[in-house]
Amino acid sequence: MSYSCERMNERHCSRPCIHQQMDRNRNSYNDDDNDITCQQEGECYQQLWWRYLIGSVKMELLPLLREQMRCTSRIRRRNRFVRPVVVGAAVVLVSVWVVVPVVYRASPSLQRFFIFLNKVGNDVNLSRPENLGLPGTRSFHLNTDDDVTVGVWHILPESLINSAPEEDPTDRDTWFEASLADTRPIVLYLHGNKGSRGQPHRIDTYTMLRRQDYHVIAFDYRGYADSSPVTPSETGLVADTKAMLAYLQSKSGRSPIIVWGHSLGTGVSCHAVADVCGQLKCPQALILEAPFNNIRDEVKLNPLSQLFHYLPYFDWAFVQPLKSIDAEFKSDAHIPKITCPILILHAQDDNIVPVQLGRKLERAARRGRPPEAGVVKFVEVDGKLGLGHNHINHSPLVPALVREFIDKAVSDTRTRNF
Repeated sequence: MSYSCERMNERHCSRPCIHQQMDRNRNSYNDDDNDITCQQEGECYQQLWWRYLIGSVKMELLPLLREQMRCTSRIRRRNRFVRPVVVGAAVVLVSVWVVVPVVYRASPSLQRFFIFLNKVGNDVNLSRPENLGLPGTRSFHLNTDDDVTVGVWHILPESLINSAPEEDPTDRDTWFEASLADTRPIVLYLHGNKGSRGQPHRIDTYTMLRRQDYHVIAFDYRGYADSSPVTPSETGLVADTKAMLAYLQSKSGRSPIIVWGHSLGTGVSCHAVADVCGQLKCPQALILEAPFNNIRDEVKLNPLSQLFHYLPYFDWAFVQPLKSIDAEFKSDAHIPKITCPILILHAQDDNIVPVQLGRKLERAARRGRPPEAGVVKFVEVDGKLGLGHNHINHSPLVPALVREFIDKAVSDTRTRNF
Protein backbone atom coordinates (compact mmCIF):
# COMPACT_ATOMS: atom_id res chain seq x y z
CA MET A 1 0.00 0.00 0.00
CA SER A 2 1.15 3.54 -0.59
CA TYR A 3 0.41 6.88 0.97
CA SER A 4 -0.28 10.04 -0.88
CA CYS A 5 0.81 13.43 0.29
CA GLU A 6 -2.83 14.18 1.15
CA ARG A 7 -2.99 11.16 3.41
CA MET A 8 0.25 12.16 5.05
CA ASN A 9 -1.20 15.57 5.74
CA GLU A 10 -4.36 14.00 7.17
CA ARG A 11 -2.29 11.91 9.52
CA HIS A 12 -0.21 14.97 10.51
CA CYS A 13 2.97 13.47 9.12
CA SER A 14 5.43 16.25 8.29
CA ARG A 15 8.37 14.07 7.35
CA PRO A 16 8.55 13.29 3.62
CA CYS A 17 11.31 10.83 4.44
CA ILE A 18 8.76 8.62 6.20
CA HIS A 19 6.55 8.63 3.11
CA GLN A 20 9.44 7.74 0.88
CA GLN A 21 10.66 5.01 3.17
CA MET A 22 7.23 3.43 3.32
CA ASP A 23 6.85 3.68 -0.46
CA ARG A 24 10.16 1.88 -0.90
CA ASN A 25 8.96 -0.88 1.36
CA ARG A 26 5.44 -1.15 -0.03
CA ASN A 27 6.07 -4.53 -1.62
CA SER A 28 6.80 -5.98 1.78
CA TYR A 29 3.25 -5.29 2.98
CA ASN A 30 0.32 -7.57 2.26
CA ASP A 31 -3.29 -6.71 1.92
CA ASP A 32 -3.75 -6.74 5.65
CA ASP A 33 -1.64 -3.60 5.76
CA ASN A 34 -4.80 -1.67 4.97
CA ASP A 35 -5.60 -2.16 8.60
CA ILE A 36 -2.54 -0.17 9.73
CA THR A 37 -3.72 2.39 12.14
CA CYS A 38 -2.43 5.82 12.79
CA GLN A 39 -0.95 4.49 16.00
CA GLN A 40 1.09 1.90 14.11
CA GLU A 41 2.21 4.46 11.60
CA GLY A 42 3.26 6.77 14.45
CA GLU A 43 5.30 3.96 15.99
CA CYS A 44 6.97 3.39 12.65
CA TYR A 45 7.71 7.07 12.38
CA GLN A 46 9.21 7.13 15.86
CA GLN A 47 11.46 4.17 15.08
CA LEU A 48 12.66 5.80 11.91
CA TRP A 49 13.15 9.11 13.72
CA TRP A 50 15.25 7.49 16.46
CA ARG A 51 17.33 5.72 13.86
CA TYR A 52 17.91 9.00 12.10
CA LEU A 53 18.77 10.76 15.37
CA ILE A 54 21.16 8.04 16.50
CA GLY A 55 22.81 8.03 13.08
CA SER A 56 23.25 11.78 13.20
CA VAL A 57 24.66 11.61 16.69
CA LYS A 58 27.09 8.93 15.62
CA MET A 59 28.17 10.94 12.61
CA GLU A 60 28.72 14.09 14.72
CA LEU A 61 29.99 12.71 17.99
CA LEU A 62 32.13 9.77 16.97
CA PRO A 63 34.81 11.95 15.26
CA LEU A 64 34.85 14.20 18.31
CA LEU A 65 35.17 11.22 20.61
CA ARG A 66 37.98 9.79 18.50
CA GLU A 67 39.81 13.14 18.51
CA GLN A 68 39.34 13.42 22.25
CA MET A 69 40.79 9.97 22.70
CA ARG A 70 43.76 10.88 20.50
CA CYS A 71 44.33 14.09 22.50
CA THR A 72 44.09 12.17 25.75
CA SER A 73 46.62 9.66 24.46
CA ARG A 74 49.00 12.44 23.42
CA ILE A 75 48.68 14.12 26.81
CA ARG A 76 49.40 10.86 28.57
CA ARG A 77 52.46 10.27 26.40
CA ARG A 78 53.64 13.83 27.02
CA ASN A 79 53.09 13.48 30.75
CA ARG A 80 55.35 10.45 30.76
CA PHE A 81 58.16 12.80 29.72
CA VAL A 82 57.08 16.04 31.45
CA ARG A 83 56.64 14.57 34.90
CA PRO A 84 60.25 13.27 35.16
CA VAL A 85 61.53 16.61 33.80
CA VAL A 86 59.58 18.59 36.38
CA VAL A 87 60.69 16.29 39.18
CA GLY A 88 64.29 16.42 37.96
CA ALA A 89 64.23 20.23 37.78
CA ALA A 90 62.87 20.40 41.33
CA VAL A 91 65.65 18.10 42.55
CA VAL A 92 68.30 20.19 40.76
CA LEU A 93 66.99 23.44 42.23
CA VAL A 94 66.88 22.00 45.71
CA SER A 95 70.42 20.69 45.24
CA VAL A 96 71.71 24.00 43.89
CA TRP A 97 69.95 26.36 46.29
CA VAL A 98 70.10 24.26 49.43
CA VAL A 99 72.69 21.50 49.24
CA VAL A 100 75.47 23.50 47.53
CA PRO A 101 75.37 26.46 49.99
CA VAL A 102 75.30 24.11 52.98
CA VAL A 103 78.19 21.99 51.66
CA TYR A 104 80.20 25.12 50.79
CA ARG A 105 79.64 26.60 54.26
CA ALA A 106 80.77 23.36 55.90
CA SER A 107 83.92 22.87 53.77
CA PRO A 108 86.90 25.22 54.36
CA SER A 109 88.92 23.35 51.71
CA LEU A 110 86.21 24.05 49.13
CA GLN A 111 86.13 27.70 50.15
CA ARG A 112 89.90 28.03 49.75
CA PHE A 113 89.76 26.27 46.38
CA PHE A 114 87.37 28.84 44.90
CA ILE A 115 89.15 31.85 46.43
CA PHE A 116 92.71 30.89 45.52
CA LEU A 117 92.33 28.33 42.65
CA ASN A 118 95.94 27.41 43.38
CA LYS A 119 95.58 23.85 42.05
CA VAL A 120 94.29 24.92 38.64
CA GLY A 121 96.51 25.54 35.60
CA ASN A 122 99.89 24.44 37.01
CA ASP A 123 100.94 22.32 34.02
CA VAL A 124 103.78 24.63 32.92
CA ASN A 125 107.51 23.87 33.18
CA LEU A 126 108.67 26.95 35.06
CA SER A 127 112.35 25.97 35.26
CA ARG A 128 112.92 26.95 31.60
CA PRO A 129 111.29 30.36 31.10
CA GLU A 130 113.13 30.81 27.80
CA ASN A 131 110.85 28.10 26.38
CA LEU A 132 107.90 30.32 27.26
CA GLY A 133 109.18 33.32 25.34
CA LEU A 134 111.28 34.87 28.12
CA PRO A 135 114.99 34.74 27.22
CA GLY A 136 117.33 36.42 29.67
CA THR A 137 115.41 35.15 32.69
CA ARG A 138 116.70 33.52 35.86
CA SER A 139 114.53 30.93 37.61
CA PHE A 140 115.31 30.34 41.29
CA HIS A 141 113.71 29.72 44.71
CA LEU A 142 113.72 31.96 47.75
CA ASN A 143 112.97 31.22 51.40
CA THR A 144 110.16 33.45 52.61
CA ASP A 145 109.21 31.77 55.89
CA ASP A 146 110.08 28.78 58.00
CA ASP A 147 109.93 25.75 55.71
CA VAL A 148 108.44 27.85 52.90
CA THR A 149 110.14 28.57 49.57
CA VAL A 150 108.66 30.30 46.55
CA GLY A 151 109.52 29.95 42.88
CA VAL A 152 110.82 33.21 41.36
CA TRP A 153 111.69 34.62 37.93
CA HIS A 154 114.03 37.55 37.45
CA ILE A 155 113.29 38.86 33.95
CA LEU A 156 115.96 41.20 32.67
CA PRO A 157 115.26 44.55 30.97
CA GLU A 158 115.29 44.36 27.21
CA SER A 159 118.69 46.07 26.97
CA LEU A 160 120.31 43.36 29.16
CA ILE A 161 118.76 40.21 27.69
CA ASN A 162 122.01 39.04 26.09
CA SER A 163 124.36 40.32 28.77
CA ALA A 164 124.11 37.61 31.42
CA PRO A 165 126.93 35.01 31.57
CA GLU A 166 125.86 31.53 30.49
CA GLU A 167 128.71 29.23 31.58
CA ASP A 168 128.95 29.18 35.37
CA PRO A 169 125.58 29.03 37.18
CA THR A 170 127.08 30.64 40.29
CA ASP A 171 128.48 33.55 38.30
CA ARG A 172 125.17 33.85 36.51
CA ASP A 173 123.18 34.07 39.75
CA THR A 174 125.61 36.62 41.18
CA TRP A 175 125.44 38.68 38.02
CA PHE A 176 121.61 38.71 38.05
CA GLU A 177 121.46 39.86 41.66
CA ALA A 178 124.06 42.56 41.05
CA SER A 179 122.09 43.87 38.05
CA LEU A 180 119.21 44.83 40.37
CA ALA A 181 121.29 47.77 41.60
CA ASP A 182 121.79 49.32 38.16
CA THR A 183 119.18 52.08 38.92
CA ARG A 184 116.65 50.73 36.44
CA PRO A 185 113.16 50.39 37.98
CA ILE A 186 112.29 46.99 39.44
CA VAL A 187 108.66 45.82 39.14
CA LEU A 188 107.56 43.17 41.65
CA TYR A 189 104.58 41.44 40.02
CA LEU A 190 101.90 39.78 42.16
CA HIS A 191 99.59 37.60 40.09
CA GLY A 192 95.94 36.77 40.69
CA ASN A 193 94.39 33.44 41.55
CA LYS A 194 94.49 30.42 39.24
CA GLY A 195 97.60 29.07 37.65
CA SER A 196 101.18 30.22 37.98
CA ARG A 197 103.54 33.00 37.00
CA GLY A 198 103.82 31.21 33.64
CA GLN A 199 100.30 31.95 32.40
CA PRO A 200 100.30 33.55 28.91
CA HIS A 201 98.52 36.78 29.87
CA ARG A 202 101.03 37.30 32.69
CA ILE A 203 103.95 36.73 30.35
CA ASP A 204 102.44 39.40 28.09
CA THR A 205 102.59 41.85 31.00
CA TYR A 206 106.22 40.96 31.78
CA THR A 207 107.11 41.48 28.13
CA MET A 208 105.41 44.88 28.08
CA LEU A 209 107.36 45.94 31.20
CA ARG A 210 110.74 44.63 30.04
CA ARG A 211 110.29 46.62 26.82
CA GLN A 212 110.15 49.69 29.07
CA ASP A 213 113.64 48.52 30.19
CA TYR A 214 112.48 47.51 33.67
CA HIS A 215 113.58 44.53 35.72
CA VAL A 216 110.58 42.29 36.43
CA ILE A 217 110.39 39.98 39.45
CA ALA A 218 107.52 37.48 39.29
CA PHE A 219 106.92 34.75 41.86
CA ASP A 220 104.35 32.18 42.90
CA TYR A 221 102.87 32.35 46.38
CA ARG A 222 103.03 29.39 48.72
CA GLY A 223 100.65 26.64 47.60
CA TYR A 224 101.02 27.63 43.93
CA ALA A 225 103.04 25.98 41.14
CA ASP A 226 106.64 25.16 42.18
CA SER A 227 106.45 26.89 45.56
CA SER A 228 106.04 24.98 48.82
CA PRO A 229 102.78 23.01 48.91
CA VAL A 230 101.40 24.92 51.87
CA THR A 231 97.72 25.74 52.33
CA PRO A 232 97.30 29.32 51.05
CA SER A 233 95.86 32.12 53.18
CA GLU A 234 95.93 35.90 53.15
CA THR A 235 98.48 35.94 55.97
CA GLY A 236 100.74 33.49 54.13
CA LEU A 237 100.56 35.31 50.77
CA VAL A 238 101.27 38.65 52.45
CA ALA A 239 104.25 37.12 54.29
CA ASP A 240 105.67 35.85 50.97
CA THR A 241 105.26 39.30 49.41
CA LYS A 242 106.92 41.11 52.32
CA ALA A 243 109.83 38.65 52.15
CA MET A 244 110.20 39.35 48.42
CA LEU A 245 110.18 43.09 49.09
CA ALA A 246 112.84 42.68 51.78
CA TYR A 247 114.97 40.65 49.38
CA LEU A 248 114.69 43.29 46.64
CA GLN A 249 115.37 46.17 49.00
CA SER A 250 118.53 44.41 50.14
CA LYS A 251 119.75 44.02 46.53
CA SER A 252 118.38 47.08 44.72
CA GLY A 253 120.71 49.84 45.88
CA ARG A 254 119.25 53.05 44.45
CA SER A 255 116.97 51.30 41.98
CA PRO A 256 113.31 52.19 42.55
CA ILE A 257 110.89 49.37 43.41
CA ILE A 258 107.34 49.34 42.07
CA VAL A 259 104.76 46.79 43.19
CA TRP A 260 102.26 45.65 40.55
CA GLY A 261 99.27 43.60 41.64
CA HIS A 262 96.63 42.03 39.42
CA SER A 263 93.19 40.80 40.55
CA LEU A 264 93.70 38.79 43.77
CA GLY A 265 97.26 40.15 43.73
CA THR A 266 95.84 43.63 44.36
CA GLY A 267 94.44 42.41 47.67
CA VAL A 268 97.80 40.89 48.56
CA SER A 269 99.76 43.97 47.47
CA CYS A 270 97.55 46.49 49.31
CA HIS A 271 97.92 44.53 52.54
CA ALA A 272 101.68 43.95 52.17
CA VAL A 273 102.53 47.48 51.02
CA ALA A 274 100.43 49.00 53.83
CA ASP A 275 102.46 46.95 56.32
CA VAL A 276 105.86 47.94 54.92
CA CYS A 277 104.81 51.60 54.61
CA GLY A 278 104.04 51.43 58.31
CA GLN A 279 107.67 50.34 58.80
CA LEU A 280 108.88 53.27 56.66
CA LYS A 281 109.98 50.89 53.90
CA CYS A 282 107.38 51.91 51.34
CA PRO A 283 108.14 51.13 47.67
CA GLN A 284 108.28 53.98 45.17
CA ALA A 285 104.88 53.23 43.63
CA LEU A 286 101.95 50.80 43.60
CA ILE A 287 100.07 49.77 40.45
CA LEU A 288 96.76 47.95 40.85
CA GLU A 289 95.32 46.19 37.79
CA ALA A 290 91.66 45.12 37.96
CA PRO A 291 91.40 45.55 41.75
CA PHE A 292 88.49 44.97 44.11
CA ASN A 293 87.75 46.99 47.24
CA ASN A 294 87.34 43.87 49.40
CA ILE A 295 86.78 40.20 48.74
CA ARG A 296 83.29 40.27 50.27
CA ASP A 297 81.99 42.58 47.54
CA GLU A 298 83.89 40.65 44.90
CA VAL A 299 82.26 37.37 45.99
CA LYS A 300 78.82 39.00 45.79
CA LEU A 301 79.40 40.29 42.25
CA ASN A 302 81.44 37.41 40.84
CA PRO A 303 79.68 35.56 37.96
CA LEU A 304 80.00 32.24 39.79
CA SER A 305 77.86 33.52 42.68
CA GLN A 306 75.02 35.10 40.69
CA LEU A 307 72.91 31.94 40.86
CA PHE A 308 72.89 32.23 44.66
CA HIS A 309 73.04 35.98 45.10
CA TYR A 310 69.35 36.47 45.92
CA LEU A 311 69.14 33.70 48.50
CA PRO A 312 68.34 35.08 51.98
CA TYR A 313 71.19 33.01 53.43
CA PHE A 314 73.80 34.04 50.81
CA ASP A 315 76.03 35.90 53.29
CA TRP A 316 75.81 33.05 55.80
CA ALA A 317 76.86 30.48 53.21
CA PHE A 318 79.40 32.32 51.06
CA VAL A 319 80.59 35.53 52.74
CA GLN A 320 80.90 34.82 56.45
CA PRO A 321 83.32 31.87 55.97
CA LEU A 322 85.93 34.21 54.41
CA LYS A 323 87.11 35.30 57.83
CA SER A 324 87.46 31.76 59.13
CA ILE A 325 89.75 30.75 56.23
CA ASP A 326 91.81 33.97 56.52
CA ALA A 327 90.85 35.41 53.13
CA GLU A 328 89.13 38.76 53.71
CA PHE A 329 91.52 40.94 51.63
CA LYS A 330 90.16 44.27 52.87
CA SER A 331 91.98 46.49 50.42
CA ASP A 332 89.73 49.47 51.21
CA ALA A 333 90.92 49.25 54.83
CA HIS A 334 94.62 48.91 53.89
CA ILE A 335 94.95 51.46 51.08
CA PRO A 336 94.61 54.57 53.32
CA LYS A 337 97.84 53.49 55.04
CA ILE A 338 99.80 53.48 51.75
CA THR A 339 101.68 56.73 51.19
CA CYS A 340 103.37 56.06 47.83
CA PRO A 341 101.75 57.08 44.51
CA ILE A 342 99.02 54.69 43.32
CA LEU A 343 97.88 53.93 39.76
CA ILE A 344 94.66 51.96 39.30
CA LEU A 345 93.93 50.37 35.92
CA HIS A 346 90.51 48.83 35.24
CA ALA A 347 88.77 47.76 32.04
CA GLN A 348 85.16 48.85 31.70
CA ASP A 349 84.21 45.41 30.34
CA ASP A 350 85.78 43.43 33.18
CA ASN A 351 83.21 40.76 34.05
CA ILE A 352 85.30 39.05 36.75
CA VAL A 353 86.00 42.08 38.95
CA PRO A 354 83.46 44.73 37.88
CA VAL A 355 84.84 48.23 37.37
CA GLN A 356 82.62 49.66 40.12
CA LEU A 357 84.75 47.83 42.68
CA GLY A 358 87.83 49.60 41.34
CA ARG A 359 86.01 52.91 41.68
CA LYS A 360 85.12 52.09 45.29
CA LEU A 361 88.79 51.38 46.02
CA GLU A 362 89.80 54.69 44.45
CA ARG A 363 87.30 56.56 46.68
CA ALA A 364 88.65 54.76 49.74
CA ALA A 365 92.20 55.81 48.79
CA ARG A 366 91.29 59.46 48.24
CA ARG A 367 89.17 59.65 51.36
CA GLY A 368 91.53 58.11 53.88
CA ARG A 369 95.15 58.86 52.92
CA PRO A 370 97.16 61.63 54.60
CA PRO A 371 97.70 64.92 52.68
CA GLU A 372 101.41 64.23 52.15
CA ALA A 373 100.74 60.89 50.44
CA GLY A 374 101.45 60.49 46.77
CA VAL A 375 98.95 60.92 43.96
CA VAL A 376 96.10 58.50 43.26
CA LYS A 377 95.37 58.04 39.56
CA PHE A 378 92.46 55.99 38.25
CA VAL A 379 92.32 54.98 34.57
CA GLU A 380 89.37 53.19 32.98
CA VAL A 381 90.29 51.29 29.84
CA ASP A 382 87.64 51.58 27.13
CA GLY A 383 85.34 48.57 27.11
CA LYS A 384 85.15 48.71 23.31
CA LEU A 385 88.69 47.33 23.18
CA GLY A 386 87.40 44.06 24.62
CA LEU A 387 90.38 43.59 26.96
CA GLY A 388 88.34 42.36 29.92
CA HIS A 389 89.98 41.15 33.10
CA ASN A 390 93.32 39.80 31.90
CA HIS A 391 94.49 41.81 28.90
CA ILE A 392 94.75 45.48 29.88
CA ASN A 393 98.42 45.25 28.90
CA HIS A 394 97.27 44.99 25.25
CA SER A 395 95.86 48.52 25.29
CA PRO A 396 98.00 50.75 23.07
CA LEU A 397 97.80 53.49 25.71
CA VAL A 398 98.94 51.49 28.73
CA PRO A 399 102.74 51.24 28.11
CA ALA A 400 103.19 55.01 27.78
CA LEU A 401 100.80 55.64 30.66
CA VAL A 402 102.73 53.25 32.94
CA ARG A 403 106.08 54.77 31.98
CA GLU A 404 104.83 58.29 32.64
CA PHE A 405 103.42 57.29 36.03
CA ILE A 406 106.59 55.46 37.14
CA ASP A 407 108.90 58.25 35.94
CA LYS A 408 106.90 60.81 37.91
CA ALA A 409 106.66 58.62 41.01
CA VAL A 410 110.42 58.01 41.00
CA SER A 411 111.13 61.69 40.41
CA ASP A 412 108.83 62.78 43.25
CA THR A 413 110.39 60.23 45.61
CA ARG A 414 113.92 61.45 44.86
CA THR A 415 112.81 65.04 45.33
CA ARG A 416 111.30 64.25 48.75
CA ASN A 417 114.38 62.29 49.82
CA PHE A 418 116.65 65.07 48.67
